[in-house]
Amino acid sequence: MASERELVLLAQRRDRTAFGELAAEQTPRLRRFLATMTGSDTTADDLTQDALRVAWEKVAELADPDRFANWLLAIAVNRCRNWLRAEVQRRHDGDERLAEVPDIGRRSALSSIVRRESAAQLALAIDRLPILLREAFVLFAVEGLPYAQIAAICDASENTLQVRVHRAKALLRQQLGAVVDSWWQR
Repeated sequence: MASERELVLLAQRRDRTAFGELAAEQTPRLRRFLATMTGSDTTADDLTQDALRVAWEKVAELADPDRFANWLLAIAVNRCRNWLRAEVQRRHDGDERLAEVPDIGRRSALSSIVRRESAAQLALAIDRLPILLREAFVLFAVEGLPYAQIAAICDASENTLQVRVHRAKALLRQQLGAVVDSWWQR
């Protein structure tokens, strides 16, 4: 079985089978992140396919084959940002706050993280976070990535991301109170 690095090198030479293996390995992670960010399995599927399409088109440009997974996640993050901005624009007149975005889907990825009875509340509260705070929070708290890795994905400093996660937690605490506090005790 070929290593990820070997598969990336083959994909960079336009080997579709190698890229398919890489995509199969990374798709669950992409879908989980995108479903959590968008609240929609259908949208997550569409954005996953879009991110994989862009990755296939640009895989030859990847300078460090050992960073394929983060590079692909960064593509998904950017595609998701674009979709969320467009969604906010579609749902609202002007640049209103995301706090008005309704709960548009079940968050099965969150069900494994929080108790069943608080999952829906937390999902709605996460949907209400501003895009950049939501992104940092989901990558840190849901995906469990370290700040250094998130910094590479989001093109932001670790300090900036720590502030974003802290602000996201504060906003969640404001909305949910004890539900969030009990979640952080785990």
